This record gives sequence, structure tokens and C-alpha cells, in this order.
Amino acid sequence: MKLGSFFRNAAVNRLKKDIGESDSLFVVQYLGLDSFRMSQLRIALRDGKSRLFVAKNSLMKIALKDSKIDGLDGLFEGPAALVFSDNDIAVVSKILSKFAKENDKLILKGAYYKGSLFKQKDIENIAKLPSKEVLIAQVVFALKSPLAGLVFTLGGVLNKLVIVLNQIAQKRKIG
Repeated sequence: MKLGSFFRNAAVNRLKKDIGESDSLFVVQYLGLDSFRMSQLRIALRDGKSRLFVAKNSLMKIALKDSKIDGLDGLFEGPAALVFSDNDIAVVSKILSKFAKENDKLILKGAYYKGSLFKQKDIENIAKLPSKEVLIAQVVFALKSPLAGLVFTLGGVLNKLVIVLNQIAQKRKIG
């Protein structure tokens, strides 16, 4: 085996492994983005428990095909990279959208999450949503509020009942 094909096979195997272990997968185009900005992007993604992988488009297409992920092939035009994440899709979408707004050289091409494909507009809309934890907290609060009101109301009624019973008992003692 030639050395070049050895490295290509190693890259494809690494990509397939990362694809298999990731919950979400993003395709970004970075034409004109300098190394300093790429490093900043990698750091921001690392903080969000994600990673950026740059390889030849043909190798990324092979890895996606071998991993049975269809629909992302058309997104690999020009210098493209894959972002792998085990984190909530909203968190990574926020990181990428914010970075793309600050650096117009980074273009969100699309994403794949649990069998669904997302276009650039979808990713931007997801980025506007609150995180999964915030949404759960909002649902819990919405469920808790009526119950808390009911408990408060019943508690007030019980307090009034106790006061009335005490007054009746005092009147009986007096009378």
C-alpha cells in the first residue's frame, strides 16, 4: 500500500468513527478564514464540547457515504469542514451562528441531527431557541405555577377555616 492511500484510509476511518460517535454533524465552509480565526473557532467549539475536522471534500463524502448519511454531499463546495458534536444541537448552532455573524468568511452549509437534515436557515432558527435545559425549566415552571397557586389558595381557605373555628370555640367558652 502506498503511503498516500494509507493516510487517506486513516482519515476516512477517523471521519467514520467521529460520525458514528456524534449526535450532530455540521458542514461549514471556511473560504478566506485565516488560521487565527480558525483557532478561535476551534476553541469556541471545544468549549461547547464539539470539534472541527478539516479534510479533503472527497474523503468527507466517502466517510458520509460509508456511514449511510445522505443529503450532505451537495454541501461540499470549496474548502469545507465538518463539525462533530455530542452536545445539544442548539448549543452548537448558537456557537456557529455567532461565529458566522462575527466572521463573514464562515458559512453554515447544513447539519445532520438524528436522521434529519437541516439547511442554513434551519440552523439559524435553532440557534435562536433557548437551550434544552432552559426549555425544560420553562415547562417545569409552567406546570408548577398552577399547582403552587392552588396550594396557596387552599392554604388560605384552611387558614380562614381555622380562624372561624377558633372564633366559634371562643364564643362557646364565653357564652
